[in-house]
Amino acid sequence: MTTLTAVPQASISTPSAFDRIWRVVRVHYLSWRMTLLFPWAILIGILGVNIAIWYLIVFASHENHLQTQYTGSLSYLFVYQAIVAVQLMNLSFGYALGMSSTRRDFFLGTGLFFVVHAAQFTAGIVLLTYIEQWTNGWGVGGHMFQTVYLGTGPLGQRVFTVFFGLLAVLFLGSIFGAVFVRWRAYGLYAAFGLVLIVLLGAAAMITFTQSWPEVGAWFVRNRALGVVAWSLPVTALCGAIGFVALRRAIPRG
Repeated sequence: MTTLTAVPQASISTPSAFDRIWRVVRVHYLSWRMTLLFPWAILIGILGVNIAIWYLIVFASHENHLQTQYTGSLSYLFVYQAIVAVQLMNLSFGYALGMSSTRRDFFLGTGLFFVVHAAQFTAGIVLLTYIEQWTNGWGVGGHMFQTVYLGTGPLGQRVFTVFFGLLAVLFLGSIFGAVFVRWRAYGLYAAFGLVLIVLLGAAAMITFTQSWPEVGAWFVRNRALGVVAWSLPVTALCGAIGFVALRRAIPRG
């Protein structure tokens, strides 16, 4: 005769939806050197080089202060963030699914990471715009963060343009990341080819209709604030395309 002893079953807690999404955010932050350290280090390095060049120009021209000088170095950060989005989708997808996250959890967690990530960089860049303004362009009239197009508007305008501008490039990059995760290199070739065809088609249509002056006037009239506002539906569309591409993706080693 066998006697069975009742063993109390261990309570198994099921993580909530937010816990699963936040777990994806934490997975992305495992690559904090790539997402945070490197871009800030490169950005500060570029600023140092620009300041050195500005001071050399002032010294060589024997002038105490030059007129305002602008540089487009800040655009590097936006390009880098698009690349970060592509790499994160590829590096973290398999690992996150291995931790029992669903594809939906991964996409929502990645979107939440983009929001937190963009907010962190927005806070730093906006602070640097004010430091640049208070120091009269680092003492030599130089402008790297108060660019010609972004201008020197009020705090809300600076936050809006930088934050949603970063979100736009992050979600744009997530499309290519999702395409690579699902269809690998051949998918990327097709995606880049499609983008090239669309851009060439748009350029041809504008050229044939002689509408380039109107296009330039639209950007001047709307300024950065209006252009970024118009980018919001495009950002949402990029997110939707990225999610659709990721739904049937299979993690690979």
